Amino acid sequence: MSSFNEDSSWMNYKPNAKFLPVVEGKTADCPAAGMTDFEALETPIFSKRQVMLRIPSIYKGNLMHVTVNKNWLICVLSTPQTILLRFFLPRALPPGEIALEKYLAGYAISKVFLDYTGHHSLLPLVPQAPGLSADFLYIHGNGPKVRRVEKFKDHEITSVAFNRYMGTESSTGPILFGTSRGLIFETELVQDGLSPLYRKQIYDLGLGRTKYPITGLELLRLSKTNKYMVIATTPDCIYTFQENLKPDEHTLQSIFTNYVNGQKVHGAEMIETELSYSLLQLYGEPNEKLPKQWAWLCGSGIRFGEISTEERATEVLIGDGLITLDYKQYKHLSYEERRQNAPRALALTEYHALLLYADHITGICLLNEKVIYEEYFHEQMGKLLNLIRDPFTGTIYLYTDKMFFNFKITDEQRDIWHIYLEKGQYDLAEIYAAERPEHLDTVLTKKADAAFEKGDYNLAADFYAETSKPFEEVSLKFMKLDNKRPIIRYVKKRLAMLDNEPNKIAVLVIWLVDLYLAQINYPRRSSQERAEWQSEFDEFMQGARVADCARQNKEHIQNLLKEHADVHNIAQFAIANGDYEEVVEQLIDVEKYKDALHTLTQQDNIQLYYKYCPMLMVHLPHETIATLMAQGRKFDIKALIPTLVVQKTDQHIEEIIKYLEYAIYKLGETNEDVHNYIIHLYAKYKPSKLLTYLENEGQDLSLIHYEINYAMIQCKQFNVNPAYVFLMCLNEMWAAAVELALEFDLKLAKEVASKPAKVEDRERLWLNIAQHEIQDTNDVKKALDLLKECDLLRIEDLLPFFSDFERIDDFKEPICEALKDYNQKILELKHEFDECDKQAMRVVRDLQNVRERSIRIGAQELCNLCDSYLLIKPFFVFVCGHKFHSDCLEKPMIPTLTSEQHRQLSMLKQKLETLVITQSMDTDNDYEAIHVERVKVKTQIEEIIAADCYFCGVMIEMIDQPFVSDWDQVNVDWE
Repeated sequence: MSSFNEDSSWMNYKPNAKFLPVVEGKTADCPAAGMTDFEALETPIFSKRQVMLRIPSIYKGNLMHVTVNKNWLICVLSTPQTILLRFFLPRALPPGEIALEKYLAGYAISKVFLDYTGHHSLLPLVPQAPGLSADFLYIHGNGPKVRRVEKFKDHEITSVAFNRYMGTESSTGPILFGTSRGLIFETELVQDGLSPLYRKQIYDLGLGRTKYPITGLELLRLSKTNKYMVIATTPDCIYTFQENLKPDEHTLQSIFTNYVNGQKVHGAEMIETELSYSLLQLYGEPNEKLPKQWAWLCGSGIRFGEISTEERATEVLIGDGLITLDYKQYKHLSYEERRQNAPRALALTEYHALLLYADHITGICLLNEKVIYEEYFHEQMGKLLNLIRDPFTGTIYLYTDKMFFNFKITDEQRDIWHIYLEKGQYDLAEIYAAERPEHLDTVLTKKADAAFEKGDYNLAADFYAETSKPFEEVSLKFMKLDNKRPIIRYVKKRLAMLDNEPNKIAVLVIWLVDLYLAQINYPRRSSQERAEWQSEFDEFMQGARVADCARQNKEHIQNLLKEHADVHNIAQFAIANGDYEEVVEQLIDVEKYKDALHTLTQQDNIQLYYKYCPMLMVHLPHETIATLMAQGRKFDIKALIPTLVVQKTDQHIEEIIKYLEYAIYKLGETNEDVHNYIIHLYAKYKPSKLLTYLENEGQDLSLIHYEINYAMIQCKQFNVNPAYVFLMCLNEMWAAAVELALEFDLKLAKEVASKPAKVEDRERLWLNIAQHEIQDTNDVKKALDLLKECDLLRIEDLLPFFSDFERIDDFKEPICEALKDYNQKILELKHEFDECDKQAMRVVRDLQNVRERSIRIGAQELCNLCDSYLLIKPFFVFVCGHKFHSDCLEKPMIPTLTSEQHRQLSMLKQKLETLVITQSMDTDNDYEAIHVERVKVKTQIEEIIAADCYFCGVMIEMIDQPFVSDWDQVNVDWE
């Protein structure tokens, strides 16, 4: 369409306006303050380009209204007949056309609204002739049906809040209307409905005023919740409402219920304004259902902030930034001149606001209020009408009555870092400068300078280390400070940033060592402070890079340590380089035994333990033994004997015994020398523990770990009699054991006397006890007690131990008891003899009965195994009545025989077969002798095969054996 072509002759025309916006001094050609020349030559953030709408050539006229949503564009064209065209921008298709002239008699279209699906269009109508009332048209998609909504007659619709959460292509879902009198209605429009499904007046902001237009209306819902928020604006006020709806609730009226009945008070901010309108704009990422920023163009300027995302927040709109647009300065001008200087439209981006004036576009940064873009339009381009933004794609469009443009936004946040930097918001500046190293370096330098000026030197050190500021310059700044921690911090961070630069690394490491040693050995340093510095220095030296550098520059580090006379760190450095033996020697020489012992634990050379532990044991018995025990099985205990023979004090003895017990009971040490040594120590110093040790070793001579004769010598030498008795018993020296036990413990003597396996030995030992207790005492009570304790003793055994003058009356009762016992035993033996005679007579009678017993076999008798007639082959008959053929019985019996029986049966069968052949072929032999031998062999075979009835004996004994022994073979057979 020719009227929409761009004419290059006036594209760069820029008229001189009488009055510029209040924000002065910057145009699209002027770089912002602080920008480099290179940055000034970068692509502008905002640049427009004309979009050629494919308007059919039959329509000649100007654009009146345009709106875009989800790439659907609706425009109303002023031709001789008003036409509505519907485009889908991604596709080059002819637009949908709807003629509106017949609906506009006496009316004019005030605005065009399009929902978030791009399928529901609303066109409010305002009367242009007396007697008419406001109305609006509803169009679904491309029409062609246009519906006049009678239910809202008399209400001029000035704003619409479409429902992006419930709306579909066929239904708007519950939506909100704002009117010119401040009323808010709820309704729902559907594709096939003849009228709205319902109409509810749910709130009144105008409170009866005839002119109080709602200029902006938005419906929002917090993600993943049922919290709904409504933002409404009028020329002088912005209102907010919020409420949690029920999950199944399909109406918006509940949002306002508590505000209507007075339980809640809506958020509101009144302003003084010279404007008869205001503009509400929201910004969110493309296709985002919850915008994150808001901006309100009102009489005081542009107010902006963020939208609350907290479910329990009391405020909907957070923050109240303000870019002042002082309209009062234009009061002395005419109405038309004031109108020219007031913005007509607003488009919001993440960091900027685009303002539409009568003859130009201005882009203002929301963060610093500076104009970053400004472009004037020649009158030949047409009258500037509006700025709009597609919330689905984020594209901003501008149209005049003759042309349609879109804006390309290039690297919008490029200068945000610098803005935050100027404001002193360094963390935000660092975030936005992260992708440009040169910008990030500038931010960190400023951040470090600010921290240094505030006295936060440690933080400044961290920041300076990440900048390109010269090392010498920064170091000099910190070296002037009394506190050396910042310079150490800075140098350490710079060291960490070096890569494969050995010379620089060495210089920094040596300098840091010197700085640390100076702090550790500072004269007026408290012990706690010195410990903290030492801990930090130790951690520093343990780093892999530092340790490697220190090894390579060992001589320089050692010289520094000597200059500071730091004995502790000299030792630590020697340890770090593996010179443990020298360190231990030095520490022992200066009598720092604990440090020497600690140094030993820091290395893995076992030989050093063997060398130095004897000396350390003298001074630190407890610590030395604890260290040895902590090493577990690392040591050969025989090599530790020089350490374990130090017995200068009781503590030495206690610790040595503790270690030997640990080695024996915990480590399972079996060396005989070790066990003999602990027996010696027990016998000499802890006799009460020796018997327990011996009992733990057990009573099997083949399993004990000590030499029994040596143990006996130690027990005898140190008079450990209970243990000595135990060892005698172990050697089966019963008599000596009892004799020794009688000297100190009669009970132990009795226990020993009861241990021998042989009766005669026990009897002899008990007699020794009896002799010891009775002889020379003639104590009858003891004698009687011994008779009760040992059933091997008799009164006649004890009588020889009494003197010849002892009265027999004292023994009358035990002698009578003994005689009664003998008499009873005689009677029992006589009874046993009688029973044996009777049993012998019964056996004789049974044998005679067996000889006379016979079994009758009938001709019809069957073999119990093969069910064939029994008499057709040799057979066996058992007492139980079962009958088997001899070959039938042999077959199941063979598997039950032992290997020896099986071998014997095979030999007997071979022998029988040989005898048969010999008897049949050699007539010269003694036939009778061979026959007798055959009968004997056959009888032996029968004794093996027919030893027991197969059913009554063999099968009963085999009842616990499984029926199947080879399941693999069974599986094969079943296959």
